[in-house]
Amino acid sequence: MQKRILLTASLAAILLVIGISCNKLDTTSQGSDLVTVDNINTFSREFPVITTQGDFELTDSTILRKTENHIIGNIITDAQFGKTETAIYLQLKPTFYPFYFGNAGDTVKFGTIGNASPNAGLDSVVLCLSYKGAWGDTSIASNTTQTFEVRTINDADFRDKTDTIRKLSYQVPVAGIGGLVNDPTTTRINPQIIASKTVYGRGVFRDSVNNQIRIRLDPTFAASLFDQDTITTSTKNGFLNDSIFRSKFNGFQIKSISTTGNTLYYVNITEAKTRLEFHFRKTKAGVKDTVMQAFQLYPNAIGNSKASSSANYVKRNYAGTNVKTPGLNDIYLQTAPGTFAYVKIPGLNSFKDTNRIIHRAYLVIDQNDATAIPDVYTPPPYLYLDLKDTVANRFKPVYFDLSEQILYNPDATFTNPLYHPYPNGNVDLNNFGGVALRRFENGNTFYRYEFNLTRYVQHIVTNGYYNYDLRVYAPFTYYYNQYAGSQYVIPFFNQLALGRVRVGSGRVDASNTHRMKMVIIYSLPK
Repeated sequence: MQKRILLTASLAAILLVIGISCNKLDTTSQGSDLVTVDNINTFSREFPVITTQGDFELTDSTILRKTENHIIGNIITDAQFGKTETAIYLQLKPTFYPFYFGNAGDTVKFGTIGNASPNAGLDSVVLCLSYKGAWGDTSIASNTTQTFEVRTINDADFRDKTDTIRKLSYQVPVAGIGGLVNDPTTTRINPQIIASKTVYGRGVFRDSVNNQIRIRLDPTFAASLFDQDTITTSTKNGFLNDSIFRSKFNGFQIKSISTTGNTLYYVNITEAKTRLEFHFRKTKAGVKDTVMQAFQLYPNAIGNSKASSSANYVKRNYAGTNVKTPGLNDIYLQTAPGTFAYVKIPGLNSFKDTNRIIHRAYLVIDQNDATAIPDVYTPPPYLYLDLKDTVANRFKPVYFDLSEQILYNPDATFTNPLYHPYPNGNVDLNNFGGVALRRFENGNTFYRYEFNLTRYVQHIVTNGYYNYDLRVYAPFTYYYNQYAGSQYVIPFFNQLALGRVRVGSGRVDASNTHRMKMVIIYSLPK
């Protein structure tokens, strides 16, 4: 069975960076242009590490902004990491108020939906999502097609708190009976359908689009939207102003209801291709026309209209897997919202207060699959590592090694002109590492991650810095509570929920050939 990853430009850029960076942190060549390990003047030593599995099920703090890619779709049969369930919630609204279809002098609402009048009336309403790529099983041969349903939202909090950034665990209440506004049996999606060109309109008014998920809404519900007006005393005055429209139409939930299929679909809800399309016929002075007009999602307030509300629900389910109770040789790392590992390196304490020059210190993390890696569920493109401060009961960035160019102080809780708590411009991947590196062994391919901790370890050795436990994970965004201000909601380089990998634990055993370890190259001053 042929299986592959389908990526559009935004996601493919991730893998391009991986390819470019493959030789930046290679243990076969690291430091080779700087120092020779001869065991006389310069030494190489491996330190065992102690690893503990963790997950973010109850503590995930991932923040997803409206302008960032959201995900829909399900993973049903990932034997290693279980299931992933998602849903998107969004408000699509008119472009102005009081709102009307067509232009001044047009006749647009003569007749009812369908062909009651050849000259005017609604043909269809289509909910569209701007498609950016997919992760998982996207092959033509597999049963990758998923069925999607659209329901109306019934929640005043979602309707009115349009600037709230909601956690990925948040589920918006939806309407029950009568809330389903599409026919799921006709809404079947796979990457090949999305990528193909869709033609809409009629005759000379036809247009086409691709890379767009298109869901036709129920005619009755479509008509109820199209028939709104701007008359203050009308029961259909939803187009009078923004608050009335939102009170009548809180928004939509879109989710997969399939029991098969293993694909996550990435969409951008603020791009022009995400819209609620109204296809209708109009006349003016006896001239017929077929047009399309659209509602969209607005990330910010515009004129007399509030911003649109949105949320993305992402739920991991590890039932039936070993994620929470891994084998002795395994650690499971999954991109947010996912899992993490604690790493202790007690042997570093033996280097404290000794006269050693650290040329290179790096943590090595290897994929621990015994056979050739599958290319369906690819690993996280990037991992991140920080420190667990048990005294202050908080996490904080690694000292020194995140960037060679910018001074920062992980113990600061405010900014000043001299230093910041965290490097502006994010982590320097070329210096710090954490990039997925492809490796080959006995005819099989696996991935390796390496973290450069050279300056941090030098300060442990020379200046008696505390030997903190480490935390390794694959974030989308992350946040340290002790740093005040939204500017410290730090975006990382991964796409949301894209990637998972089983890696070697730190257990020292002959069977654990891909064990996690710390490697230090050092010398003794003469």
